[in-house]
Amino acid sequence: MVFSSVIFMGIFLPVSLILYFLAKERKTRNLILLLVSLVFYAWGEPLWIVAILLLTYVDFVFAKKVSVMSDNAGRKKFLAVIVAVNLSVLFVVKYFDFFVSSMNSITGAHLPLLHIRMPIGISFFTFQALTYVVDVYRKDANVQESYANLLLYIAMFPQLIAGPIVRYSDIDRQIQNRDENMQGFVNGMFRFSIGLGKKVVFANYAGNIATSLLTNNFDGISTKAIWVGIIMFTLQLYFDFSGYSDMAIGLGKVFGFDYKENFNYPYMANSIADFWRRWHISLGSFFKDYVYIPLGGNRKHQYFNTLAVWMLTGLWHGASWNFVMWGLFFAGMLVLERNLKKKAGIDVSKIPVTGNLLVMIIITYSMSLFYFTDIHQLLVALRTLLGIGSTISMSLAEKTIVYKYVWSMPFMVIACTPLPANIGKRIFKQDTFLGNIARSLGFCVLYILCFILIINQTYNPFLYFRF
Repeated sequence: MVFSSVIFMGIFLPVSLILYFLAKERKTRNLILLLVSLVFYAWGEPLWIVAILLLTYVDFVFAKKVSVMSDNAGRKKFLAVIVAVNLSVLFVVKYFDFFVSSMNSITGAHLPLLHIRMPIGISFFTFQALTYVVDVYRKDANVQESYANLLLYIAMFPQLIAGPIVRYSDIDRQIQNRDENMQGFVNGMFRFSIGLGKKVVFANYAGNIATSLLTNNFDGISTKAIWVGIIMFTLQLYFDFSGYSDMAIGLGKVFGFDYKENFNYPYMANSIADFWRRWHISLGSFFKDYVYIPLGGNRKHQYFNTLAVWMLTGLWHGASWNFVMWGLFFAGMLVLERNLKKKAGIDVSKIPVTGNLLVMIIITYSMSLFYFTDIHQLLVALRTLLGIGSTISMSLAEKTIVYKYVWSMPFMVIACTPLPANIGKRIFKQDTFLGNIARSLGFCVLYILCFILIINQTYNPFLYFRF
């Protein structure tokens, strides 16, 4: 089940809200939220509910054991075991066939593949489980005494399948002590509707154009056309994922939870490092605190640590060599940027306007590594984007596609900036009577319009579900 679906918007969400707010006690509300979350996930992945239940129970038992142990060596062993269990499941499900097929290609062997259907959002809920056990080990959070409450944290439907990655230490107290009120409901539904609009209006529209050019019309594509296609995919990816994050954060507010922001206008970045401080903030923060710093951070083996983090970041996005190349690309770009500043005194972020333009050209070019999983197509795309071995001018078929939709690009670019939000803050003033009336009307209108659009749309994927 996805947020931008008739079933979710027309049945699941209204029923969930009615059941939740009819209950008065915290324990009952938590139980209802847990049950609807399990139903939400089981809608598309019924068998994997068992895996979530079992893995959460293993984490629950091991974390309780670690929390009462005084022997540091023993605590480290227990932590290593529980981390290994979680990562082993992730590896077998998501990466085993990738590594075996790669080995078969290199060696000529014919080792059998498992062909396990990857559950939606497995990387997200695995990482959330890891933050719990590590935070308890580090004593950054109290151990959870209730298995049901821990399962609620892992399986909560707003952020279960596409994030943001929510750390246990950020919301452990909110599980039992939070305040659901009308202000939070209005603000949350307004934020949800904005995210829904990003997804249904912008992401789906941009994705349709990108697919028309990069998939349906790829053979013999011209340089101009592939740039338009990649730009549209770049816009689609932002609106798709930031829209989902908006929806998750909004629904969290409706149920009384405060999730941290996951995007901060990344396409306004003036350096590659700045871009990654703004894009998928929860993932960058996870790798920084749980991988980069424990490896030594900036203190020792800085280049190796950067390479390791970005190899993992690439693999996190998918079990495919194009994602490995994507990770290596950004590792190289970050090292280059750091050395330019340190050794040559060139700080890209200090270059007005041109710095942002240069960064966006690099980011857009890198999206080809993200889009094409077929290595042959990827290499063709990388050459074509540079004008090597292809025609520059568009064909008649390409012009028909581009000219039909290109008018929408300026509106999408503006929507990537803070301008719409700043205008919205003036119109929909928060925490005032008139502002709440405007927000209530706003989310009702947006919700209904998006619902109508969803009924009529045939193209409605969520890109980050595969991660």
